[in-house]
Amino acid sequence: MSLLFFSSILIAPALSQDFSVSELGNPKSLDFPWEIIYGPDDKLWVSERKSGKISRIHPVTGEKDQLTQVLDLNILSGQAGLLGFALHPALGKGTGQDFVYVSSTYDQNGDGQKIVRYAYKLSGTNGSLSEPTVIMDGLSASSDHNSGRLLFGPDDKIYYSIGDQGANQFENKCNAIMAQYIPTQVEVDNRDWSVYKGKILRINTDGSIPDDNPVINGVRSHIFSYGHRNVQGLVFGKNGLLYAAEHGPKSDDEINVIQAGKNYGWPHVVGFQDDMAYEYCNYSSADNCASLNYDDYSCPNGVVSTSESSWTPPDLIAPITTMFTVSNNYDFTDDDCSSYYICWPTIAPSSIDIYESALLDDWNNSLLVVSLKRSAIFRIKLSEDGLSTIGEPVEVFQTQNRYRDMAISPDGKSFFIVTDNEGRTSGPSGGSTTELQNPGTILKFRLNEESGGADPLSLGSSNEQEIAIFPNPADERVNIAFSGTSLPQKLEIVGLSGKELLTVSQFYQMAGSSISLNVSHFPLGVYLVKLYFVGSVQTRKLVINH
Repeated sequence: MSLLFFSSILIAPALSQDFSVSELGNPKSLDFPWEIIYGPDDKLWVSERKSGKISRIHPVTGEKDQLTQVLDLNILSGQAGLLGFALHPALGKGTGQDFVYVSSTYDQNGDGQKIVRYAYKLSGTNGSLSEPTVIMDGLSASSDHNSGRLLFGPDDKIYYSIGDQGANQFENKCNAIMAQYIPTQVEVDNRDWSVYKGKILRINTDGSIPDDNPVINGVRSHIFSYGHRNVQGLVFGKNGLLYAAEHGPKSDDEINVIQAGKNYGWPHVVGFQDDMAYEYCNYSSADNCASLNYDDYSCPNGVVSTSESSWTPPDLIAPITTMFTVSNNYDFTDDDCSSYYICWPTIAPSSIDIYESALLDDWNNSLLVVSLKRSAIFRIKLSEDGLSTIGEPVEVFQTQNRYRDMAISPDGKSFFIVTDNEGRTSGPSGGSTTELQNPGTILKFRLNEESGGADPLSLGSSNEQEIAIFPNPADERVNIAFSGTSLPQKLEIVGLSGKELLTVSQFYQMAGSSISLNVSHFPLGVYLVKLYFVGSVQTRKLVINH
């Protein structure tokens, strides 16, 4: 066991009145951390995708205890290696079930995924993971979209996400998307899991198929839901609902409530079935697919393309919200953006958690979606029944990093975020950069005790600032009004790509507490109004409809 350097360097001064922000442990020392869990032993459990290490880290001192290093990894790409892991619900309770379940990509006559059970043992203050037992292997892996999020449900079953393997794009363009395929009974009997791509699985702890799994097309398999692209976020609420965060292609990242046996649309539907800014261009349908150049913006001749509305399955489930839906005339090839995918109206949701504590009233019963692209956590308020969302997402904890996963302390006061070692992000100021502030690090956001338990982001949020935008949709002009104890420091109107179109920073000239802006020159579409108060950034949606 080694004691690592603990830094209290402030990373985000705008939050300093309410949260202290620090680097936990030895900064920049983790090798692409992928999963972080606040364990029942009051330690942070962290996996590293590239090195294969799993460690426990003290949430205050940063002291690190390495438990194991998985060596038989196949690091195919930035989405392969040691992926998700989950602690058995009975770990540490004296029932003899001190197990940790770990997923990874490995060599299997090519590429594969597997789930392995490890026995956890504690000797003094040092822990170890040993006695690896494969409970499920032969799952497909690829250079792209492996997903690999793993967790236990309240039913003590394992839930596991497998992506579509990046089929139908880039070097995998000629591979058919299998997200709509269901295995035959013969394939299940032969343990052929090749069509599990684009699914969420539900698995017994010994790897077998639960007797109460849904029967789909007459077959019971490990499949719990299907029609997924790349689910990298799974979390259960106390209400028993399973929430999933799923990467969209160029728009429409999805937040879904997962139901047994249901279809979530991919690749025929992205987001809502609205024929907005998406058609399914099926490269594998072309006889000359191998000779075609992949194009993200138009469908080549000879390739079958279908609209969302032309597909009518009986079991399609719509997301509870998207991030974000845009109109058909949205320009995905903005010339001012140095990396188009950063400009696209998606956030790249790498994980999801849920905040269910009355400590922060505005946060209670909210999903927290972790974003790679936007260097932020998106807080999404849920309805009382958890089946819909309320209002627009609020961006919190912005830094210039790529956020991979997060964990919340049981007292609801600390938020731990692990960051990628490299990659591209928009950062809090927009644009596109590969200069990361805290790569390969655990960032700790801690509620300051002097705040008295008040919502740290209610300075200028719904408790103190009533923000009104009218008319909305707007035509020539839009009015933005708010009440509260302080004026915003800055107002921005940005496109969903992150491109800034208008900035106002001289609010001392305002008459009263409202401002009228000329938007007649804005193209038709959806925009975000961002109001920068001390300690928070409040975001509202604006629709321009000339």
